[in-house]
Amino acid sequence: MQINQLWLMNFRNYENAVLEFGDSNLVVGANGAGKTNILEAVDILATSRSKIVKGLNKCIRHGMTGYVISAQLNTENPSGSFSVAFRQERSAERTIKLNDEVLERTSELIGKINSVILLPSDLEIINGQPSLRRKYLDIIISQTEQGYYQDLQKYTRALKQRNELLKSLRHAGTGIERSRNAPNDLQIWDKQLAESAGRIMVKRKEYLAFFQKETSFLYNEMGFAGKLSIQYKTDVSPETAANLKALSVSRDEDIRFGHTHFGVHTDDFEFWLDENKAAEFCSQGQRRLIAIAFKCAEAKIKAEKLNDPPIVLVDDVLLELDLERLNKIITAIAPGSQKIFTVTDTGRFSPEILSGMKIIKIEKGRLV
Repeated sequence: MQINQLWLMNFRNYENAVLEFGDSNLVVGANGAGKTNILEAVDILATSRSKIVKGLNKCIRHGMTGYVISAQLNTENPSGSFSVAFRQERSAERTIKLNDEVLERTSELIGKINSVILLPSDLEIINGQPSLRRKYLDIIISQTEQGYYQDLQKYTRALKQRNELLKSLRHAGTGIERSRNAPNDLQIWDKQLAESAGRIMVKRKEYLAFFQKETSFLYNEMGFAGKLSIQYKTDVSPETAANLKALSVSRDEDIRFGHTHFGVHTDDFEFWLDENKAAEFCSQGQRRLIAIAFKCAEAKIKAEKLNDPPIVLVDDVLLELDLERLNKIITAIAPGSQKIFTVTDTGRFSPEILSGMKIIKIEKGRLV
């Protein structure tokens, strides 16, 4: 997949800008010029959310009532070329168009644009809370697996309803009365949770096995020693009956605390380098390199699952590496992918790399 043209109107520090891209692109500008805003805009088109701020209306240019992001793209799939437009108002009203047709739901945009973004905040994949890792993994699987997003929605709705019921049971009575009524009241939500949890767990396990293999390989390919592994932590079974039993066993405790203890909403995965947990024992530099390898593995899995190389967006995260390692990382990213890098200067790139790149210079939200 390639993005040919990107139009930004009142987005961040861009009043009105049209950018055109080639196969490999280097966006150059001083800190604060608006380089990262370009990558963020493409990522919003792909995921309908920002990985930089919470709340898309925070991306509206100062003094304006809303912004528009629009793009022309090509894909190797039969659909060929297509356009996407994303309008966000300060009032929270949102309009998304695919080939000039308005989408009824934001979720319809998921999977349409195949992209991977590398940001300094990717360290949260290793250092952050389990909920961040689950969310990150769920987005990837939703973009590449038909039906996974629906399972997540079904699970989330059932979990919310079950937790509300648990809270009401906690306040309704105690002892025999509560235990007698609870099974019938909870049965419908237990069944929905047990079924969807099993399917979600199977897909998470499958994808993490792929990430385990590719991340370890890429980490070593970049010239670093050590055995890198990813450990998936879950109590969920692929079998509905086993999950129903687990929910039944934890029922009294669930009622006592007013929330569900068993399920994929408690899953986590951890990175280990040799015998050391990366979040606790690896240096900041090691963790960043693990995160970069993990994101490169994401590019590979998307290329294979969607049969279309992704757009790879890289924001300054590679600059702390020396040139030899930088070259290895660029080579490791899925072959055939369109690449858009942001840098403050071109001094650390070899003439060979620069000769094959389109240079886009940015200054205070303007092309120069």
